[in-house]
Amino acid sequence: MPKRREALTNISSSLQQVVPALQALTQPGDEHLPFAMRHLLDAIDRVDVEATDDLDRGAAS
Repeated sequence: MPKRREALTNISSSLQQVVPALQALTQPGDEHLPFAMRHLLDAIDRVDVEATDDLDRGAAS
C-alpha cells in the first residue's frame, strides 16, 4: 500500500499545481472555468481522502 499511497499523494500534488494556473486564467465573464475549478478541487479532495484511507487501513492491519 505505500506505493499506492505515494502515487495518490503525487497525483494530488500535481493537481494542486494546476489550481493557480486555472485561477490566473479565470476572467470575470468566464462561466465554465469556475465550474471546472470546483470539479478539480473536488477531485483533489477525493484523491487526498483515498490516500488517507490507505493509511487508516494500514494502521488497522
